[in-house]
Amino acid sequence: MRNPLLSLILCAALMPPAAMAQDYEPPLADEPPPSEGLPAPEEPDPLERGLENFMRNLLQQAEPHLDRLGRDLGDTLGAVAPVLQDIGQLMDDVRNYQAPERLENGDILIRRRADAPPPPPVGDALRDMLRPAPEDDPRLAPPPEATPPLPERDPESEIEL
Repeated sequence: MRNPLLSLILCAALMPPAAMAQDYEPPLADEPPPSEGLPAPEEPDPLERGLENFMRNLLQQAEPHLDRLGRDLGDTLGAVAPVLQDIGQLMDDVRNYQAPERLENGDILIRRRADAPPPPPVGDALRDMLRPAPEDDPRLAPPPEATPPLPERDPESEIEL
C-alpha cells in the first residue's frame, strides 16, 4: 500500500511549476517577435511619410468624384439591366446556333441552325433600344429645312493676310 501522505507531498511539490506554466501567453500572430539585442526601429523615411500623405490627400480629394462615378455607373447598369435580360432570353440555347463565322470585313456572324425551334420574341426593352431615334431615321424625322445660301463674297469686307 502506498502512503497517502507521500502522494499528498508529491502533489504539493508539483503544483507551483504547473501554476507558473499557466501564466505564459504565447505572442499573437500579428505581433512581431520580441527583439532581443536588436537596435530600436528607426523612424519612417521622410520620403515615405511624404508619399503616404500625398496619397492620403489624393484619395480624400478623389473620394466625392469616385462616389459620384459609382452612383452613375449603378444608374446606368439599372437602366441597361432590362435590355441585358432581353438579350439573354433572345439567345435562348447556344446549341441552337452554328459556330461563329468571321467575314473578311471583320463582321462576325452567328447563324441559327435550320433544325432549331423558332426563336423567342424580342423583349420590349430591347425593341425600344433598337428602335432608331427620329433624327437617325429619315422616315421618322421631319424634313430638314433648306439651309439658306451663303451671301456672295464682298471683296471690300475681306482681310488680306
